[in-house]
Amino acid sequence: MIAGAFLVALVLLYWVVQVSLLIRCMCVVPVLEVESRPHRENDETVTVVVPARDEESVLESALRSRLLDGDPRLHFIFVNDRSSDSTGAIMERVASDDTRVEVLHVEHLPDGWLGKVHAMQCGVEKSTSKWLLLSDADVHFKVGTIRSAVDLATAREVDHLALIPSIKSPSIGLRFCLVPLLRTLSFMVRLWSVHDPASTAAMGVGAFNLVRRGTLEHAGGLESLRMEVIDDIGVGTIIKQHGGASLIAAGRKGIHISWYDRFDEFLRGIERGTAHLPTGIPRMALVIMCMILFLFEISPFIFLLAWPWSSALGWIGVVVSTVVVLLSVTLARYFGLPLAAGVAVPAGVSLGLYAAIRCIMKGGRDGSINWRGTRYKVKDLRAGERVKFHADRFGPKGE
Repeated sequence: MIAGAFLVALVLLYWVVQVSLLIRCMCVVPVLEVESRPHRENDETVTVVVPARDEESVLESALRSRLLDGDPRLHFIFVNDRSSDSTGAIMERVASDDTRVEVLHVEHLPDGWLGKVHAMQCGVEKSTSKWLLLSDADVHFKVGTIRSAVDLATAREVDHLALIPSIKSPSIGLRFCLVPLLRTLSFMVRLWSVHDPASTAAMGVGAFNLVRRGTLEHAGGLESLRMEVIDDIGVGTIIKQHGGASLIAAGRKGIHISWYDRFDEFLRGIERGTAHLPTGIPRMALVIMCMILFLFEISPFIFLLAWPWSSALGWIGVVVSTVVVLLSVTLARYFGLPLAAGVAVPAGVSLGLYAAIRCIMKGGRDGSINWRGTRYKVKDLRAGERVKFHADRFGPKGE
């Protein structure tokens, strides 16, 4: 009896903490208000660097969505990273319609670099503007998004602004996973503390990383991230590590992506995260930890099943599961995720557990990871790691 009461108390505490911090997150993280305003003489030039490798299926519509914005102080550098499909040809065709666009073709990957980071570095080296926007190739933009983001960054006096995009996917399994993934990411990076200069919390988003060139260079530039698998978060990490100000915002009104067509593609895509698994903990121990977390996640719904034997536990299940579903739906609406991802909590958590266990047990088993067509040794990726998910994730300033 006492053990049961203690377990129920732990579950309630778990969800009280979750709800409190996620509500705080939505109160702190602003939503980017997109305004298509007239151009001003004092508008800063922004260079948009777009790396792509074998992305012909989604590339053209995404690139053209950026160019619909006629802002003359937007420059675009499209980087074809060793593609074997028609990615390069599509970039050239799109660029032929707009003089603001330059196309770079990367034919060789130097030793000691990840392909995407090297492609972005090539684009950055060709630019001269004070603002840089590092953005994945499959992102669709609403007209006015980039200038609105610069205005927000200037008003909030930050050096780095990352936008969380609205996410769509034809994969039903992935849709269910999105809210649990967002909640997990929020806690791993402490999303509510990213803007706090006293906190080491940092975040970046591959879809939209806007950064001041001078601050990025002072932080070591992309060269300091040349072997960082999670390069997008790495940008936010080095900015804060070197005293810059960073802000995360919900970009649901300005950008959206279609993320992985199939669930198995998503499973393969997250295997690169194996490089960030704690080296001192056995994989089975990590799996057990995931299982314990899973039980906490679905516990309100398990309590519902106890109704025939304990009405008190059943009522607790009703209240907590209702709160969990409402929280998930609210998060989905706030960050532009499919509402089904908020409603089907047990399904989403179960699929998330499967994805996590698969990544832990399968990823990097042979000591290497295949990413963007290149195989890397896990030990090399860990040697170049800048993003760490623990309290002492940063060394001393300037390190």
